[in-house]
Amino acid sequence: MGTPLTGTSVASTYTGLLKNTDNSTVGATLKSISDGSGNDSALQISSVAVNTTNDFSVATNKLTVAAASGNTAIAGTLGVTGATSLSSLATSGAATIGGALNVTGATTLTGNLTVPGNLAVTGTSNLTGNATLTGDLAANGNTTLGNAGTDTLTLNSDNITVPNLTPVVVDFTSDKVLITDASDSSKVKVVAGTYFAPQVKQTLYKDSTAGGSPFVATSAGSGTEITVLTTSITPRSTNSQVLVNVVINFTTDGSGPYGAFRITRNGTEIGSNNVGSSLYGIASCAGLAGAYTNYLSNQFIQILDSPSTTSAVTYKIHLYATGPTLFPQMWVNKTYQDVTNGVNNSGAARVSSSMTLQEYFV
Repeated sequence: MGTPLTGTSVASTYTGLLKNTDNSTVGATLKSISDGSGNDSALQISSVAVNTTNDFSVATNKLTVAAASGNTAIAGTLGVTGATSLSSLATSGAATIGGALNVTGATTLTGNLTVPGNLAVTGTSNLTGNATLTGDLAANGNTTLGNAGTDTLTLNSDNITVPNLTPVVVDFTSDKVLITDASDSSKVKVVAGTYFAPQVKQTLYKDSTAGGSPFVATSAGSGTEITVLTTSITPRSTNSQVLVNVVINFTTDGSGPYGAFRITRNGTEIGSNNVGSSLYGIASCAGLAGAYTNYLSNQFIQILDSPSTTSAVTYKIHLYATGPTLFPQMWVNKTYQDVTNGVNNSGAARVSSSMTLQEYFV
């Protein structure tokens, strides 16, 4: 409680009285409040406003406003029931917003953001710290996740839907496909569409073996390679299987029953009968001879192989001699009568032979 003026004269106390700085009445213009000696205070008043020219405080530190910067510190709780416009907001502690928060400008969060409900962002938001959303996130505009190849995006859900994709015809030449890499922490990677395109390789032999140059069977190794049908393929997966189809049309000199066809993959025989020591192959070379020299023999061979590699593999067909002294001679794509009489001297057919490789993913 202050000192009362009771029992004192004006002459002895007027210096302690407060008044307008110009001794006039209160009006619409702000005027400093001064004492009876003419010393102005930091407080200014008018009939419409109150102002202070220096720092302002309530109960020393419960509410302070710095005159030089405008910085305001509130030691207690700030309750705002109406709309609030903030050009800049910095909080050193936790902030709880019970109602809707609308941010129309750029927002920078350098710490963690936890949103237990829905979050609607209509402007640009830059998150330099961690953000945890425990509710639904709806992004109605363009969305960019990550800005560098080293950024990591993890989707823990096993229920991912893209309902509005328009079906298109796959262009295996230009399109790309997303896959998860089982050997690299299930990372999502881009694979060229050509990888999944059906891979087929074929050697089509449309000529015919010259009369003096037949393929002569041998019993060395896998036999004599029928070079005109050799075909290579490079599997795209170690789990790929290759279907080998061979169609060979031929004639022999009469020793056909003493021959067998063998197929090799990079020099290793595949599909051959394994009974006995040498009288085996994947298909017979029976051949027709004698009175049937104007007939063609043919053989269709098919085997599904598992090369277990992503390197190039070469498939070959060989003519193997099973007889101890007989070594069949074979002409491809024409009859023996063509061999002996010359081209176009016979009405017997002349045909083509082929080897086709088809890759299957399993």
